[in-house]
Amino acid sequence: MSEPTKNSLTPVAQSSFCIGRDGHALGHQPHRGAVHALLFLSPQPLPADEISATLAVARSNVSTSLRELQGWRIVRVVHVLGDRRDPF
Repeated sequence: MSEPTKNSLTPVAQSSFCIGRDGHALGHQPHRGAVHALLFLSPQPLPADEISATLAVARSNVSTSLRELQGWRIVRVVHVLGDRRDPF
């Protein structure tokens, strides 16, 4: 999947991508950094499919990034009553 254009993303997603690219200097892969930044900037927990749609990144990249971030104990699943998806 090609990287989305700057104009096709919301301001939060744009910020997340910028932080994600900068995170490469800290050892983050760009998509992992963008997922981390989006979750950090989001006012509510987001499920993986919304993260994928917001960042215009393949769902598999989001899943891999979330698994790694969970392993580092940076993000965690937060259960929402009535929602079968796992928001982070």
